[in-house]
Amino acid sequence: MFNNEVILTIAQAILANTKVIQSLVDHLPAEVREKVASVVVPVAAVAAVAPVIPKPAPVVAAPVVEPAPVVIPVVESKPVVQAPVMPAPPVFTAPVVAPVVPGTAPFSDPKGLIDFVMTSYKSLGPVKGAGIQGVLTGLGYQNINDVNPAHYGALFIGIEALKA
Repeated sequence: MFNNEVILTIAQAILANTKVIQSLVDHLPAEVREKVASVVVPVAAVAAVAPVIPKPAPVVAAPVVEPAPVVIPVVESKPVVQAPVMPAPPVFTAPVVAPVVPGTAPFSDPKGLIDFVMTSYKSLGPVKGAGIQGVLTGLGYQNINDVNPAHYGALFIGIEALKA
């Protein structure tokens, strides 16, 4: 059962969310804002009709109050899309670059590199082949197409180590 403190906290959260929605509406282009205003109840009106929670008598339990419905603005019969959740900030660390071993790779151009990596992935299978991304990351790359020819030898050695 909810006590008065919990109910007040919920009501305050609803009012805060309503203010956020109003702020979002305020930042819409003027013509869209006019359409939304014709459908949405203003924040002040919602706050004015917010239920007053009576204090229960000492013997009677507090009444259950349903939270006020949240008004979702509709623009041209389409629901408003929720804003995406912000991902965690990136962690910046210096990439660990393997020492360059010149002339050890059996390929010397991007096409040969991709052919070697694809063949290696197929021979390793999907579980061990996923380790190729770790070798790339260890060299400071996220994409196979970005690998500098100076690092071909180190990439070759890293992938061969996965095969062992």
